[in-house]
Amino acid sequence: MLRLNSIRNRQAQPVSFQANPIFKTEQGKYLADSLADPLIKALTEIANKRPRDPVAYLTNYLQHFMGERRPMTEVQVHSGSSKASTNSTSTMAMAKSKTTRNGPGPTNADLIELDARSMVEEEDAEGALAVQHLEERDEHGQSMLHFACARSHRRGALYTLIEESGIDITYRDELYRTARDVSLQANQPNNAAEIDRYILAQAVIGDVEPFEQLALQGYDHILDVEDESGQSIIDVVQSRQSDALSEFLGKLRGLEETREELHQMIRDNNMERVMELTAVANAKWLIKTKNYYGRTALHIAVLKESEEMVQHLVKICPETLKITDNLERTVLHYAMGTNALESVSRILIQNGAKRTAKDLKGRQPSYYFINKADILRLQEEEEESR
Repeated sequence: MLRLNSIRNRQAQPVSFQANPIFKTEQGKYLADSLADPLIKALTEIANKRPRDPVAYLTNYLQHFMGERRPMTEVQVHSGSSKASTNSTSTMAMAKSKTTRNGPGPTNADLIELDARSMVEEEDAEGALAVQHLEERDEHGQSMLHFACARSHRRGALYTLIEESGIDITYRDELYRTARDVSLQANQPNNAAEIDRYILAQAVIGDVEPFEQLALQGYDHILDVEDESGQSIIDVVQSRQSDALSEFLGKLRGLEETREELHQMIRDNNMERVMELTAVANAKWLIKTKNYYGRTALHIAVLKESEEMVQHLVKICPETLKITDNLERTVLHYAMGTNALESVSRILIQNGAKRTAKDLKGRQPSYYFINKADILRLQEEEEESR
């Protein structure tokens, strides 16, 4: 018992870099000056967020820290990724592709080669949003709400967290789980009820826009929400005489079914039916809205390597080029890992797809030109969904 108390006392004492003898040497002072700040910040983040893989989180944090310290000249030379090895590999692949391919027309390297000036302009314009996404979610797609939902809380705590932080409850992790899904898997039904209560509170307000966003993001627990007395969300809205929201919720099920049919017709390569489904007033909504996997119709068309369908969907709704999946991958990320790289990527880039967009792992589209395994797995998932 005495020994146990002694250990506890030592553990309770605050740790100081200067208290360690190594930091009193010249080498130690160098380590403290160079590494103390980023390490303390990284460890503090890990303690607060408690990621599933702390070592991987620490590695990514330090890499992100180094990326921010790089001078702009170096950023312009590389592809914008914080991983130097990825940049080197991509550069060698581009050079190899240029020297081995013969014949007219653009090469694979031409399609993924980055223009330094456009890269800087694009990063200036969209950098703030990308940083926000990276701060909100880890590389596995999990937000602080995912982690919070895996543990029990006092009543109202989770509701307050969502309301005050403004966190997006539609975020899906790499296993396609929302925070609500995590709650049920972790045997925390009260957390799922708190999320439903938050949605119900939005319904009471009567604003349509939040529910349009939930639907666009493919959130699949809207119409099944009930209040404590068992009254459905539609009945609650109707009792509040919120006509616009009541109308939207009334047609939401039909919209979701049409979206699923559109996605299925793309998988089946039924171009005739795809054209029929998109020849309607709300075609843009159908093309932009995500499914359970966090993919839009255009994501699926790219995975199916259908040049005709990609061209058709982009023409109707070019905004879809910027919409990302559950791990913040754009359609250009997908295209770079397919066999239809040249034809499909050309369509996407010519219509404004960003070649510098980064996913949650910090990867630009060119990464998937070299490393195709993730995209091949997504293609297999789409085949299984047929």
